[in-house]
Amino acid sequence: MPRLLIVQATGYRAYGNRERYRLRKRKLVGAVLPYLGALAPKEWDVTLVDDATEEIDFAADVDVVALTLRTVTSLRGYEIARRFRDRGVTVLMGGPHATFHAEEMLAHADGVCVGEAEGVFPEMLADAAAGRLRKLYRRDTPAPLSQMPEPRWDLLDPSKYVFYRPYVIQYSRGCPYTCDFCAERRLNGDFGYRVRPVEEVVAEIRRCGSRHIFFAASQFAGDKAHAMALMEALIPLKIRWSTLISAHFCLDRDFLELARRSGLLHVNMGIESIDQKTLKSMRKGFNRVGSYEELLKNLRRAGISYSLNFVFGSDEEEEDVFDTTLQFLDEQKAETAYFNILVPLKGTPLHERFRAEGRLLDEENMERWPGLTCHFRPIRYSPDELVSRVAQIRRDFYRFGSAVRRLPIPFRQSHWAAWNLHFLQSRVAGNLDRMRDFTEF
Repeated sequence: MPRLLIVQATGYRAYGNRERYRLRKRKLVGAVLPYLGALAPKEWDVTLVDDATEEIDFAADVDVVALTLRTVTSLRGYEIARRFRDRGVTVLMGGPHATFHAEEMLAHADGVCVGEAEGVFPEMLADAAAGRLRKLYRRDTPAPLSQMPEPRWDLLDPSKYVFYRPYVIQYSRGCPYTCDFCAERRLNGDFGYRVRPVEEVVAEIRRCGSRHIFFAASQFAGDKAHAMALMEALIPLKIRWSTLISAHFCLDRDFLELARRSGLLHVNMGIESIDQKTLKSMRKGFNRVGSYEELLKNLRRAGISYSLNFVFGSDEEEEDVFDTTLQFLDEQKAETAYFNILVPLKGTPLHERFRAEGRLLDEENMERWPGLTCHFRPIRYSPDELVSRVAQIRRDFYRFGSAVRRLPIPFRQSHWAAWNLHFLQSRVAGNLDRMRDFTEF
Protein backbone atom coordinates (compact mmCIF):
# COMPACT_ATOMS: atom_id res chain seq x y z
CA MET A 1 0.00 0.00 0.00
CA PRO A 2 1.60 3.34 -1.05
CA ARG A 3 2.02 5.86 1.77
CA LEU A 4 1.02 9.51 1.43
CA LEU A 5 1.79 12.40 3.77
CA ILE A 6 -0.31 15.54 3.20
CA VAL A 7 1.06 18.67 4.87
CA GLN A 8 -0.55 22.06 5.32
CA ALA A 9 2.48 24.32 5.67
CA THR A 10 2.57 27.14 8.17
CA GLY A 11 4.54 30.35 7.63
CA TYR A 12 7.32 32.21 9.41
CA ARG A 13 6.81 34.54 12.34
CA ALA A 14 7.93 37.85 10.84
CA TYR A 15 9.66 39.44 7.88
CA GLY A 16 13.12 37.90 7.57
CA ASN A 17 12.56 35.68 10.61
CA ARG A 18 12.73 32.00 9.69
CA GLU A 19 11.22 30.84 12.96
CA ARG A 20 8.22 28.67 12.20
CA TYR A 21 4.84 30.11 13.19
CA ARG A 22 3.27 27.72 15.70
CA LEU A 23 -0.07 27.35 17.44
CA ARG A 24 -1.08 25.27 20.42
CA LYS A 25 -4.61 24.78 19.11
CA ARG A 26 -6.55 25.79 16.01
CA LYS A 27 -9.75 27.77 16.44
CA LEU A 28 -11.33 26.13 13.40
CA VAL A 29 -11.30 22.56 12.14
CA GLY A 30 -10.15 23.43 8.63
CA ALA A 31 -11.45 21.92 5.41
CA VAL A 32 -8.27 21.73 3.33
CA LEU A 33 -6.38 18.82 4.91
CA PRO A 34 -9.34 16.46 5.46
CA TYR A 35 -10.72 17.18 1.98
CA LEU A 36 -7.39 16.46 0.28
CA GLY A 37 -7.29 13.26 2.32
CA ALA A 38 -10.70 12.37 0.91
CA LEU A 39 -9.50 12.94 -2.67
CA ALA A 40 -6.67 10.41 -2.29
CA PRO A 41 -7.52 7.00 -3.80
CA LYS A 42 -8.65 4.37 -1.30
CA GLU A 43 -5.56 2.23 -1.81
CA TRP A 44 -3.32 4.95 -0.35
CA ASP A 45 -2.39 5.02 3.33
CA VAL A 46 -2.90 8.71 4.19
CA THR A 47 -1.47 10.80 7.05
CA LEU A 48 -2.41 14.46 7.59
CA VAL A 49 -0.08 16.97 9.27
CA ASP A 50 -0.84 20.57 10.22
CA ASP A 51 2.59 22.20 10.30
CA ALA A 52 1.35 24.93 12.69
CA THR A 53 0.26 22.57 15.46
CA GLU A 54 2.22 19.37 14.83
CA GLU A 55 5.78 18.29 14.23
CA ILE A 56 6.64 16.89 10.83
CA ASP A 57 8.50 13.58 10.89
CA PHE A 58 11.06 14.21 8.18
CA ALA A 59 12.28 10.63 8.53
CA ALA A 60 8.79 9.20 7.96
CA ASP A 61 8.55 6.14 5.71
CA VAL A 62 6.39 7.68 2.98
CA ASP A 63 6.32 7.42 -0.81
CA VAL A 64 4.79 10.81 -1.59
CA VAL A 65 4.50 14.12 0.27
CA ALA A 66 1.79 16.56 -0.89
CA LEU A 67 2.02 20.19 0.21
CA THR A 68 -0.78 22.74 -0.01
CA LEU A 69 0.54 26.31 -0.02
CA ARG A 70 -0.57 29.90 0.15
CA THR A 71 1.89 32.65 -0.73
CA VAL A 72 2.46 33.48 2.94
CA THR A 73 3.35 29.82 3.62
CA SER A 74 5.33 29.19 0.43
CA LEU A 75 8.83 29.73 1.85
CA ARG A 76 8.21 27.31 4.71
CA GLY A 77 6.68 24.90 2.20
CA TYR A 78 9.80 24.99 0.07
CA GLU A 79 11.91 24.23 3.14
CA ILE A 80 9.74 21.18 3.93
CA ALA A 81 9.92 20.03 0.31
CA ARG A 82 13.71 20.30 0.22
CA ARG A 83 14.13 18.12 3.30
CA PHE A 84 11.98 15.34 1.84
CA ARG A 85 13.43 15.58 -1.68
CA ASP A 86 16.93 15.32 -0.24
CA ARG A 87 15.86 11.85 0.91
CA GLY A 88 14.51 10.99 -2.55
CA VAL A 89 10.83 11.30 -1.56
CA THR A 90 8.48 12.52 -4.30
CA VAL A 91 6.96 15.91 -3.47
CA LEU A 92 3.74 17.29 -4.96
CA MET A 93 2.52 20.87 -4.53
CA GLY A 94 -0.72 22.76 -5.03
CA GLY A 95 -2.94 25.35 -3.39
CA PRO A 96 -3.70 29.02 -4.07
CA HIS A 97 -0.01 29.91 -4.49
CA ALA A 98 0.16 27.73 -7.61
CA THR A 99 -2.32 29.93 -9.50
CA PHE A 100 0.17 32.73 -10.06
CA HIS A 101 3.48 31.10 -9.08
CA ALA A 102 3.46 27.71 -10.78
CA GLU A 103 6.86 28.23 -12.44
CA GLU A 104 8.41 29.10 -9.10
CA MET A 105 6.90 26.02 -7.45
CA LEU A 106 8.23 23.75 -10.20
CA ALA A 107 11.74 24.43 -8.93
CA HIS A 108 10.81 22.97 -5.54
CA ALA A 109 8.50 20.06 -6.41
CA ASP A 110 8.36 16.97 -8.58
CA GLY A 111 4.80 17.78 -9.64
CA VAL A 112 2.59 20.87 -9.35
CA CYS A 113 -1.21 21.12 -9.51
CA VAL A 114 -2.66 24.39 -10.79
CA GLY A 115 -6.36 24.93 -10.14
CA GLU A 116 -8.92 22.84 -8.33
CA ALA A 117 -7.65 19.49 -7.09
CA GLU A 118 -10.66 17.31 -7.92
CA GLY A 119 -9.65 14.77 -10.55
CA VAL A 120 -6.12 16.15 -10.79
CA PHE A 121 -4.76 15.15 -7.38
CA PRO A 122 -5.79 11.47 -7.76
CA GLU A 123 -4.22 11.47 -11.24
CA MET A 124 -0.96 12.85 -9.84
CA LEU A 125 -0.85 10.15 -7.19
CA ALA A 126 -1.53 7.42 -9.74
CA ASP A 127 1.21 8.76 -12.00
CA ALA A 128 3.64 9.02 -9.09
CA ALA A 129 2.98 5.40 -8.10
CA ALA A 130 3.47 4.26 -11.72
CA GLY A 131 6.68 6.26 -12.21
CA ARG A 132 5.25 8.53 -14.91
CA LEU A 133 4.74 11.75 -12.94
CA ARG A 134 4.67 14.93 -15.03
CA LYS A 135 5.94 18.28 -13.76
CA LEU A 136 2.73 20.26 -14.32
CA TYR A 137 -0.94 19.36 -13.98
CA ARG A 138 -3.70 21.83 -14.58
CA ARG A 139 -7.47 21.76 -14.23
CA ASP A 140 -9.03 24.03 -16.84
CA THR A 141 -12.68 23.20 -16.11
CA PRO A 142 -14.74 23.85 -12.98
CA ALA A 143 -14.91 20.98 -10.54
CA PRO A 144 -18.45 19.80 -9.77
CA LEU A 145 -19.60 20.78 -6.28
CA SER A 146 -22.16 18.01 -6.03
CA GLN A 147 -21.38 14.58 -4.59
CA MET A 148 -18.11 15.79 -3.09
CA PRO A 149 -16.28 13.14 -1.05
CA GLU A 150 -16.67 13.21 2.72
CA PRO A 151 -13.70 14.96 4.39
CA ARG A 152 -11.36 12.62 6.28
CA TRP A 153 -11.92 14.20 9.70
CA ASP A 154 -10.98 10.86 11.20
CA LEU A 155 -7.35 11.57 10.25
CA LEU A 156 -7.16 14.75 12.35
CA ASP A 157 -5.91 14.97 15.92
CA PRO A 158 -8.86 16.34 18.00
CA SER A 159 -6.49 17.61 20.71
CA LYS A 160 -5.15 20.24 18.29
CA TYR A 161 -8.44 22.17 18.22
CA VAL A 162 -10.37 24.26 20.74
CA PHE A 163 -12.87 22.31 22.81
CA TYR A 164 -16.02 23.37 20.92
CA ARG A 165 -14.39 22.56 17.54
CA PRO A 166 -16.04 24.77 14.92
CA TYR A 167 -15.92 22.90 11.62
CA VAL A 168 -15.24 24.57 8.27
CA ILE A 169 -17.78 23.38 5.70
CA GLN A 170 -17.36 24.07 1.99
CA TYR A 171 -20.46 25.82 0.68
CA SER A 172 -19.44 27.72 -2.45
CA ARG A 173 -16.50 28.68 -4.63
CA GLY A 174 -15.77 31.82 -6.56
CA CYS A 175 -17.28 35.26 -6.24
CA PRO A 176 -19.87 37.13 -8.35
CA TYR A 177 -18.11 40.48 -7.88
CA THR A 178 -15.06 41.98 -9.58
CA CYS A 179 -13.47 44.21 -6.94
CA ASP A 180 -10.37 46.00 -8.21
CA PHE A 181 -7.99 44.64 -5.56
CA CYS A 182 -9.31 41.09 -5.14
CA ALA A 183 -7.85 38.02 -6.87
CA GLU A 184 -10.47 35.61 -5.52
CA ARG A 185 -12.15 35.05 -8.89
CA ARG A 186 -8.88 33.92 -10.44
CA LEU A 187 -7.78 31.57 -7.67
CA ASN A 188 -10.30 28.89 -8.64
CA GLY A 189 -9.99 29.39 -12.39
CA ASP A 190 -12.49 32.24 -12.80
CA PHE A 191 -15.34 29.78 -13.28
CA GLY A 192 -17.96 32.06 -11.76
CA TYR A 193 -19.87 31.60 -8.55
CA ARG A 194 -20.88 28.02 -7.71
CA VAL A 195 -22.70 26.45 -4.78
CA ARG A 196 -23.16 22.97 -3.35
CA PRO A 197 -26.58 21.32 -3.18
CA VAL A 198 -28.36 22.25 0.05
CA GLU A 199 -29.09 18.68 1.06
CA GLU A 200 -25.41 17.72 0.72
CA VAL A 201 -24.26 20.63 2.86
CA VAL A 202 -26.79 19.70 5.54
CA ALA A 203 -25.72 16.05 5.43
CA GLU A 204 -22.06 17.04 5.89
CA ILE A 205 -22.95 19.20 8.89
CA ARG A 206 -24.78 16.28 10.47
CA ARG A 207 -21.81 13.99 9.84
CA CYS A 208 -19.26 16.33 11.42
CA GLY A 209 -21.31 16.34 14.64
CA SER A 210 -20.45 19.91 15.65
CA ARG A 211 -22.94 22.61 16.60
CA HIS A 212 -20.48 25.32 15.49
CA ILE A 213 -19.95 25.79 11.75
CA PHE A 214 -17.95 28.20 9.60
CA PHE A 215 -19.05 28.24 5.97
CA ALA A 216 -16.06 28.52 3.63
CA ALA A 217 -17.40 30.98 1.09
CA SER A 218 -15.87 34.13 -0.36
CA GLN A 219 -19.45 35.30 -0.66
CA PHE A 220 -22.12 33.31 1.19
CA ALA A 221 -25.02 35.04 -0.58
CA GLY A 222 -23.63 35.12 -4.13
CA ASP A 223 -26.81 33.23 -5.04
CA LYS A 224 -29.32 34.77 -2.64
CA ALA A 225 -32.16 32.33 -3.30
CA HIS A 226 -29.86 29.36 -2.76
CA ALA A 227 -28.45 30.91 0.42
CA MET A 228 -31.96 31.40 1.79
CA ALA A 229 -32.85 27.80 0.94
CA LEU A 230 -29.80 26.64 2.88
CA MET A 231 -30.66 28.82 5.87
CA GLU A 232 -34.18 27.36 5.95
CA ALA A 233 -32.63 23.90 6.02
CA LEU A 234 -30.31 24.89 8.88
CA ILE A 235 -33.10 25.84 11.28
CA PRO A 236 -33.87 22.27 12.47
CA LEU A 237 -30.15 21.62 13.07
CA LYS A 238 -30.00 24.23 15.86
CA ILE A 239 -26.39 25.14 15.07
CA ARG A 240 -24.48 28.41 15.39
CA TRP A 241 -22.66 29.43 12.24
CA SER A 242 -20.46 32.17 10.80
CA THR A 243 -19.46 33.26 7.31
CA LEU A 244 -18.62 36.16 4.97
CA ILE A 245 -21.50 38.18 3.51
CA SER A 246 -21.51 41.43 1.54
CA ALA A 247 -22.73 44.28 3.70
CA HIS A 248 -25.76 45.16 1.59
CA PHE A 249 -27.46 41.85 2.43
CA CYS A 250 -27.73 43.07 6.00
CA LEU A 251 -30.15 45.74 4.75
CA ASP A 252 -32.55 43.00 3.65
CA ARG A 253 -34.78 42.41 6.68
CA ASP A 254 -36.18 39.11 5.39
CA PHE A 255 -32.71 37.75 4.64
CA LEU A 256 -31.35 38.83 8.00
CA GLU A 257 -34.33 37.48 9.95
CA LEU A 258 -33.93 34.10 8.27
CA ALA A 259 -30.19 34.21 9.02
CA ARG A 260 -30.99 34.86 12.69
CA ARG A 261 -33.49 32.03 12.89
CA SER A 262 -31.02 29.64 11.25
CA GLY A 263 -28.39 30.37 13.90
CA LEU A 264 -26.09 32.99 12.38
CA LEU A 265 -23.65 33.94 15.14
CA HIS A 266 -21.06 36.08 13.35
CA VAL A 267 -20.72 37.70 9.94
CA ASN A 268 -17.60 39.22 8.42
CA MET A 269 -18.16 42.02 5.89
CA GLY A 270 -15.88 43.86 3.46
CA ILE A 271 -16.82 47.45 4.26
CA GLU A 272 -13.41 48.57 2.90
CA SER A 273 -13.96 52.34 3.24
CA ILE A 274 -16.31 54.98 4.64
CA ASP A 275 -15.76 57.16 1.55
CA GLN A 276 -18.03 56.53 -1.45
CA LYS A 277 -15.58 57.72 -4.09
CA THR A 278 -12.97 55.34 -2.72
CA LEU A 279 -15.47 52.48 -2.95
CA LYS A 280 -16.24 53.41 -6.53
CA SER A 281 -12.54 53.33 -7.44
CA MET A 282 -12.36 49.85 -5.90
CA ARG A 283 -15.28 48.73 -8.09
CA LYS A 284 -17.19 48.21 -4.89
CA GLY A 285 -19.84 50.85 -5.35
CA PHE A 286 -22.55 48.39 -4.29
CA ASN A 287 -21.42 49.27 -0.75
CA ARG A 288 -23.32 52.44 0.17
CA VAL A 289 -21.73 54.46 2.95
CA GLY A 290 -25.05 56.11 3.73
CA SER A 291 -26.51 52.71 4.65
CA TYR A 292 -23.76 51.59 7.05
CA GLU A 293 -25.51 52.89 10.15
CA GLU A 294 -28.73 51.09 9.24
CA LEU A 295 -27.08 47.74 8.51
CA LEU A 296 -25.17 47.80 11.79
CA LYS A 297 -28.39 48.57 13.65
CA ASN A 298 -30.05 45.65 11.89
CA LEU A 299 -27.30 43.29 13.02
CA ARG A 300 -27.50 44.50 16.62
CA ARG A 301 -31.28 44.16 16.58
CA ALA A 302 -30.94 40.57 15.32
CA GLY A 303 -28.31 39.75 17.96
CA ILE A 304 -25.68 38.88 15.33
CA SER A 305 -22.01 39.57 16.02
CA TYR A 306 -20.02 41.12 13.16
CA SER A 307 -16.58 42.23 12.00
CA LEU A 308 -15.72 44.83 9.38
CA ASN A 309 -12.81 44.78 6.94
CA PHE A 310 -11.12 48.06 5.95
CA VAL A 311 -8.47 48.66 3.29
CA PHE A 312 -6.21 51.72 3.32
CA GLY A 313 -3.93 53.17 0.66
CA SER A 314 -6.32 53.86 -2.23
CA ASP A 315 -5.46 56.82 -4.46
CA GLU A 316 -8.91 58.27 -3.84
CA GLU A 317 -8.94 58.40 -0.05
CA GLU A 318 -8.26 61.60 1.89
CA GLU A 319 -5.39 62.04 4.33
CA ASP A 320 -7.80 62.28 7.27
CA VAL A 321 -9.26 58.83 6.46
CA PHE A 322 -7.80 57.26 9.61
CA ASP A 323 -9.33 59.87 11.92
CA THR A 324 -12.72 59.79 10.20
CA THR A 325 -12.79 55.99 10.15
CA LEU A 326 -11.98 55.75 13.84
CA GLN A 327 -14.61 58.37 14.63
CA PHE A 328 -17.20 56.48 12.57
CA LEU A 329 -16.44 53.20 14.36
CA ASP A 330 -16.64 54.86 17.76
CA GLU A 331 -19.94 56.59 16.98
CA GLN A 332 -21.46 53.36 15.64
CA LYS A 333 -20.13 51.32 18.56
CA ALA A 334 -18.69 48.93 16.02
CA GLU A 335 -17.79 45.53 17.47
CA THR A 336 -14.75 44.31 15.54
CA ALA A 337 -12.73 45.75 12.66
CA TYR A 338 -9.73 44.58 10.67
CA PHE A 339 -7.44 47.27 9.25
CA ASN A 340 -5.41 46.30 6.21
CA ILE A 341 -3.05 47.85 3.69
CA LEU A 342 -4.08 47.69 0.05
CA VAL A 343 -2.21 44.88 -1.71
CA PRO A 344 -1.85 44.92 -5.53
CA LEU A 345 -2.13 41.13 -5.85
CA LYS A 346 -1.27 39.31 -9.04
CA GLY A 347 -4.34 38.61 -11.13
CA THR A 348 -6.05 41.90 -10.25
CA PRO A 349 -6.63 45.06 -12.30
CA LEU A 350 -4.92 46.97 -9.50
CA HIS A 351 -1.72 44.97 -9.96
CA GLU A 352 -1.63 45.58 -13.70
CA ARG A 353 -2.26 49.29 -13.26
CA PHE A 354 0.39 49.78 -10.59
CA ARG A 355 2.89 47.75 -12.58
CA ALA A 356 2.26 49.90 -15.67
CA GLU A 357 2.75 53.01 -13.53
CA GLY A 358 5.98 51.67 -12.02
CA ARG A 359 4.57 51.81 -8.49
CA LEU A 360 5.14 48.23 -7.31
CA LEU A 361 7.69 47.65 -4.55
CA ASP A 362 9.43 44.37 -3.69
CA GLU A 363 6.99 42.40 -5.81
CA GLU A 364 8.94 39.21 -5.14
CA ASN A 365 7.99 39.33 -1.45
CA MET A 366 4.39 40.46 -1.86
CA GLU A 367 2.29 38.50 0.67
CA ARG A 368 5.33 36.30 1.29
CA TRP A 369 5.84 37.25 4.95
CA PRO A 370 3.43 38.10 7.78
CA GLY A 371 3.55 41.69 8.91
CA LEU A 372 2.19 45.07 7.91
CA THR A 373 3.98 45.86 4.66
CA CYS A 374 3.26 48.28 1.83
CA HIS A 375 4.13 46.88 -1.61
CA PHE A 376 3.45 49.98 -3.68
CA ARG A 377 4.05 53.73 -3.69
CA PRO A 378 0.94 55.48 -2.29
CA ILE A 379 0.03 58.93 -3.55
CA ARG A 380 -0.57 60.74 -0.26
CA TYR A 381 2.16 59.33 1.98
CA SER A 382 5.30 57.24 1.89
CA PRO A 383 5.02 53.44 2.17
CA ASP A 384 6.46 53.54 5.71
CA GLU A 385 3.99 56.25 6.74
CA LEU A 386 1.07 54.16 5.47
CA VAL A 387 2.33 51.19 7.51
CA SER A 388 2.67 53.40 10.57
CA ARG A 389 -0.83 54.84 10.23
CA VAL A 390 -2.50 51.46 9.80
CA ALA A 391 -0.61 50.11 12.82
CA GLN A 392 -1.73 53.14 14.84
CA ILE A 393 -5.43 52.82 13.98
CA ARG A 394 -5.24 49.19 15.07
CA ARG A 395 -3.77 50.15 18.40
CA ASP A 396 -6.28 52.97 18.92
CA PHE A 397 -9.30 50.84 18.05
CA TYR A 398 -8.25 47.93 20.25
CA ARG A 399 -7.48 49.89 23.38
CA PHE A 400 -9.46 48.59 26.34
CA GLY A 401 -11.09 51.99 26.86
CA SER A 402 -12.33 51.91 23.27
CA ALA A 403 -13.81 48.45 23.82
CA VAL A 404 -15.66 49.58 26.95
CA ARG A 405 -17.26 52.41 25.00
CA ARG A 406 -18.21 50.25 22.02
CA LEU A 407 -18.98 46.72 23.12
CA PRO A 408 -22.17 45.57 24.86
CA ILE A 409 -22.30 43.99 28.28
CA PRO A 410 -21.86 40.30 27.39
CA PHE A 411 -25.16 38.59 28.21
CA ARG A 412 -25.68 37.03 24.75
CA GLN A 413 -23.48 34.54 22.89
CA SER A 414 -22.95 37.10 20.13
CA HIS A 415 -21.68 39.61 22.73
CA TRP A 416 -19.16 37.09 24.04
CA ALA A 417 -18.05 36.51 20.45
CA ALA A 418 -17.44 40.26 20.04
CA TRP A 419 -15.39 40.47 23.25
CA ASN A 420 -13.42 37.35 22.31
CA LEU A 421 -12.50 38.86 18.95
CA HIS A 422 -11.54 42.11 20.67
CA PHE A 423 -9.03 40.43 22.95
CA LEU A 424 -7.60 38.33 20.10
CA GLN A 425 -7.07 41.41 17.94
CA SER A 426 -5.79 43.58 20.78
CA ARG A 427 -2.85 41.18 21.08
CA VAL A 428 -2.20 41.57 17.36
CA ALA A 429 -2.43 45.36 17.60
CA GLY A 430 0.06 45.32 20.46
CA ASN A 431 2.82 44.02 18.18
CA LEU A 432 4.50 47.20 17.02
CA ASP A 433 7.24 45.75 14.82
CA ARG A 434 5.35 45.56 11.54
CA MET A 435 3.37 42.53 12.63
CA ARG A 436 -0.12 41.98 11.33
CA ASP A 437 -2.88 39.49 11.89
CA PHE A 438 -1.28 36.23 10.80
CA THR A 439 -4.32 33.99 10.82
CA GLU A 440 -4.73 31.64 13.76
CA PHE A 441 -7.39 29.70 11.90
